[in-house]
Amino acid sequence: MGPTKAIIKDQALYEASTGKFIKDGFASRHEIDDYVKHHYLALPVIDNAGNAWQLDGKPIYCYRGSQYETVDDRRVHLARCPDCGGMGIRADEFVVESDCIRCTQCGHEFDARLEMMET
Repeated sequence: MGPTKAIIKDQALYEASTGKFIKDGFASRHEIDDYVKHHYLALPVIDNAGNAWQLDGKPIYCYRGSQYETVDDRRVHLARCPDCGGMGIRADEFVVESDCIRCTQCGHEFDARLEMMET
């Protein structure tokens, strides 16, 4: 069991699955991030422009830097786009040598395994 998945609405935190109120009164995103870090909460993954990743209209959460989950704890194979920070989804091409990922936001195609080896 991981941290409680939370969402931000009007500078307040709510549980993502139930909508239960957690805390409000935050003056900035920095204050929210600081609170989340100290209270075993997780926020949805955001791109470089600050927009939350969504799959089928539901937010996506990241654990341990590379494990992505939906609100209902379903693991999904996603990757962060190296260009815009958007959500990359595996392309329908099944090739053994490649793990082709396509960004849903900017359309950039990249190989997640190759990106990891280069960094």
